Amino acid sequence: MANFLEINGISKYFKLGKGQIQVLEDLTFKVSSGELICLIGPSGCGKTTLLRIIAGLEKQTSGQILLEGKAIEATGRERVMVFQEPRLFPWLTLEENIAFGIKGRVEKKILRHIVQEMLEMVSLSEFAKAMPHQLSGGMAQRAAIARALATEPLILLLDEPFAALDAQTRSELQNDFLRLWQSTHKTCIHVTHDIDEALILGQRIIIMQPSPGSIREIIPVPFPYPRCPDELDFITLKKKIRDLFTFI
Repeated sequence: MANFLEINGISKYFKLGKGQIQVLEDLTFKVSSGELICLIGPSGCGKTTLLRIIAGLEKQTSGQILLEGKAIEATGRERVMVFQEPRLFPWLTLEENIAFGIKGRVEKKILRHIVQEMLEMVSLSEFAKAMPHQLSGGMAQRAAIARALATEPLILLLDEPFAALDAQTRSELQNDFLRLWQSTHKTCIHVTHDIDEALILGQRIIIMQPSPGSIREIIPVPFPYPRCPDELDFITLKKKIRDLFTFI
């Protein structure tokens, strides 16, 4: 596949008192259109900072990010972040939350169709009129993903979207997300601390190391979907990744 997103020599410094601290150092990798990449690494290695730079919410100190050959300089509708917390607007119903990003940009009839399609896609049609506080954590996170998809972005940037959920709900959301990704063919960069989750979801896993944040290794995951954590190949690759973490 052709290079769709190019991360070229990205470094990032933050001011710290009268000095500065380097949080990212010379990150370089490429992502193909429709690819699902997982970023893993210990806390403080800059995973979220990198996502924010790709989203245009932070500015790199040096290096360049190209999307379809054009430099990313600011935020844009073609890049949408999904956070660990759903961040739904509490004063809006579920359907109003999903419509928020595209309201006024399309005709009302088309808007209703898109919202209904998104609700069906995340199996929340019967909760269209519900307020966010009436949803479970898993339902709220599915709604946040639906809201992101409604804007028809080219890239989804996911910052540990399932980390706050219990184990069973997390597993269900992983399966739901895989189904959505396979049906929409969106390019996804998914940050997680969970090696199992990275192996269940990712086509490639980028392992980052801290002080400053840099890429230790990029590992392709050759297994077909759906993936079973109990299979020998899965366990073997998981051990390889865990061994890499012991040297971080």
